[in-house]
Amino acid sequence: MTISFSDCAASVEQLHRSLLELEKRSGVLQLDGLRRSEWFQLLEQKLLPQMTDSAFLVAAVVGGTNLGKSVVFNHLAGARASATSPLASGTKHPVCLVPIGFEKTRKLKTVFPDFELRDWSSADAALEEIAQDVLFWRPSDDMPPNLLVLDTPDIDSDARVNWDRADKIRRSADVLIAVLTQQKYNDAAVKEFFRRAAAEDKFVLVVFNQVHLPDDEEYWPLWMKTFCDETGIRPEFLYLAPHDRKAAESNSLPFIERSWPADERETGRFDGSNRQLNTDLSTLRFGEIKLRTLRGSLDVVTTPSGAETFLQDVLRRSGEYRGAAELLSAHKLAEIDNWPGVPASVVVQKIRSWWQAQREGWSASVHGFYNSIGTGILSGWRFVSEKINGPSVDPLVLYRQAEWKSILDAVDEVYSRLNWFRDLGNPLLQPKLTKLLGATTRQQLLDRLRTEHEACELEQQIEQLVSSQLEAFREESPTFYKSLRKLDTVAAAVRPATSIALFVTGFGPIGHAVGQLAAETAVSSAVAVAGDVAAGGVTAAVGETWLSSGASTGAAMLESHFRKIHQQFTAGRANWLARLLQENLLGSLPDELSSAATISESAEFREAQKSLAYLRGMLDG
Repeated sequence: MTISFSDCAASVEQLHRSLLELEKRSGVLQLDGLRRSEWFQLLEQKLLPQMTDSAFLVAAVVGGTNLGKSVVFNHLAGARASATSPLASGTKHPVCLVPIGFEKTRKLKTVFPDFELRDWSSADAALEEIAQDVLFWRPSDDMPPNLLVLDTPDIDSDARVNWDRADKIRRSADVLIAVLTQQKYNDAAVKEFFRRAAAEDKFVLVVFNQVHLPDDEEYWPLWMKTFCDETGIRPEFLYLAPHDRKAAESNSLPFIERSWPADERETGRFDGSNRQLNTDLSTLRFGEIKLRTLRGSLDVVTTPSGAETFLQDVLRRSGEYRGAAELLSAHKLAEIDNWPGVPASVVVQKIRSWWQAQREGWSASVHGFYNSIGTGILSGWRFVSEKINGPSVDPLVLYRQAEWKSILDAVDEVYSRLNWFRDLGNPLLQPKLTKLLGATTRQQLLDRLRTEHEACELEQQIEQLVSSQLEAFREESPTFYKSLRKLDTVAAAVRPATSIALFVTGFGPIGHAVGQLAAETAVSSAVAVAGDVAAGGVTAAVGETWLSSGASTGAAMLESHFRKIHQQFTAGRANWLARLLQENLLGSLPDELSSAATISESAEFREAQKSLAYLRGMLDG
């Protein structure tokens, strides 16, 4: 795979962004922070700023005494920034040219952290004896916006301090421009410096200066080979600079690019091969050089001990939470088999009230009148029944009592299972459950549940459920609904003659009981819904055959809605308890487990994996 600087930069930025988003989401996993890792510091502090649109190169001109380093420096600067002389200058401190405005967007101190920065206002400043490691700098109109150039102390000086400063320059520079001559290519101090550069895999560009062409054409390859063999340096680019003092003084010295290892076909090629080093560095080969200088950092980030370690930690810990979540899910905390059903008599009452509300005009008046009479008669019946069998109890009161018993059973089961989970010793669940179980006592929980339970408007909930299901029935089976409306009108016409007769023969209160039985068994629910119609004499007039045959489809659909009333009410009450248990006992534990268990399947995790794989493929290709 061909490495593209822009593609690589985009992937580095995406990797950094994905990792930060993943870290933010992974807080519940309790992993070490990214910024504690050396590889992430390298990604954030070096790779990211060095691979943006504002990336730059630091090119340091290095070499021994009196090799013409200042000539090369001036060529890169595009002006005579440094004085040139055939005599050794004795430079003791590096000097740096930076683009105009560089300091407004970046901190030069972060580029050269080992040096004290001072303005380069005097030509002799770099010659002064100063104990501190000082770097003199100044902005230059002639510098490309992405290139910083340094002239450095002689690396073959007898002064030990120069060697230390040379090492610090080597660490800060992206590119080392090695200036060699016939006299200095094999110098011991020079070779030692470049051996260290080779060990650090530095990007090295060689300028072989003061070459006598064409006389030295057959010799310079031998000198270069000796230098490379002795130092381990493999220069990325090689330039020959002819021995021309006048051109050097006027900053017009030509730089001739050559291949390395030497290509015999280039021998004697001078015309049209003159290069501008600053253009080559800042434009033509910027991306290639930048990637080469950052290759080591990219390797650290993309190796298994780099970003992959964080992703593997996320994957492992997320899997542990998934196991904990599945453990809780496999043993449902509030699983109740005997939750009481909705009181059937209350459902029938609400059904009849809904049906009465659908009547209009004459039919509504007739049925309303006789229902009032029926209610009075039924009250008398209940009075007699209570005298014989004892006082009756409101079915909703009985339901509330049964439901509270189920709640007590559920709370016992929840505490039993939570204590069991805690005692399993799961390293993820144990501290959370210990804290959770210690925050609220069982009695405190029961007191809160009792208060909430007594405040529930159960009758209102049943009425809303009945209304929603019957309205759904009316929408889904309009034909059957209209038929019932017609029968209801017929019932209103014959009701004065039938009501008393039916009561005398027992169908009044007995019909009410039958309606309850129908509700409890969910059989012939259509008859239950049309209870008032039957009580008015419609059954006597047309018989139940019509209800079981002519309207069988609508009746089946009505029965389905009747069953849903029971199912939805029970489910709603169970959800009510589950919500209260989470609010007053479990807290955020279920959500934390669920969130943590799915982090390794998140978009942030997949994006980080994708960016990392792409970068690894770039480097391996």
